[in-house]
Amino acid sequence: MVRLGPDDWRSYAALRVAMLTDAPEAFWTTLADVERLSEAQWRRRSTDRTLQARDGDGAPLGTLTVLTPDAGPVLGLQPEDGDALVVAVYVIPAARRRGVVDALLGAAHDLARDGLGARRMVLQVNERNLAAQRVYERHGYVLTGESLPHPHQPGVRDLEMARPL
Repeated sequence: MVRLGPDDWRSYAALRVAMLTDAPEAFWTTLADVERLSEAQWRRRSTDRTLQARDGDGAPLGTLTVLTPDAGPVLGLQPEDGDALVVAVYVIPAARRRGVVDALLGAAHDLARDGLGARRMVLQVNERNLAAQRVYERHGYVLTGESLPHPHQPGVRDLEMARPL
């Protein structure tokens, strides 16, 4: 597991493009949003709040980002005091069902609790993405009853799930 820095911008950019190509309905950012980013912008976005799972050769397998209230709102999502918000969870298709998402979520929980002082993890998941909901439930997340309208899918909601740390 790697916490990214500015020099990791290429692998971060490649995974973001892959995720938005593979599963555009799962994310609030669009492929068009990221395709126009400059190297400098990618470097600023490659922070130690983004985790990346890599194989033995260093190739990226998956990613997620952990945000706290000090990060400010991201696409309208604002974690509350004591919360860490998990966003942009993605595992490449070839690495699915191999424990990559489990390793990412475990590392995110450790970072949030031990490194960021969070007491609760929060995330949003597309109401149609039942497989992701099952993964999050397996990690102790439960539906909170809160939801947000998906910005690119009229009539579709992202459901909030949370778990204590």
